Amino acid sequence: MQELTTQIRDWWAVMLSLLGLAVWSVRLEARARTNTAALDRETARLAEEIRALEARWQRQRAEDLAARQRDREETNALLRELRADIKTVLQRVPR
Repeated sequence: MQELTTQIRDWWAVMLSLLGLAVWSVRLEARARTNTAALDRETARLAEEIRALEARWQRQRAEDLAARQRDREETNALLRELRADIKTVLQRVPR
């Protein structure tokens, strides 16, 4: 018994160091899991935000293309009218 007590006293610091290392390892693993979960949540949030932005971009692009087509049609109609007016004016001018 005396020998066991002596060995415990001699190895006391080593045993406490190993216990501290085990506790530290468990806490480190828990922190890593917490950080991984938070990172996964943030990644999912950002992916959803990107999907929303892409959908918004596609809607805006479709609206822009429609507006461009309307403007082009209006410009073509105006040019047709101008051509017709020029032809009318040229027909009235004597040669």
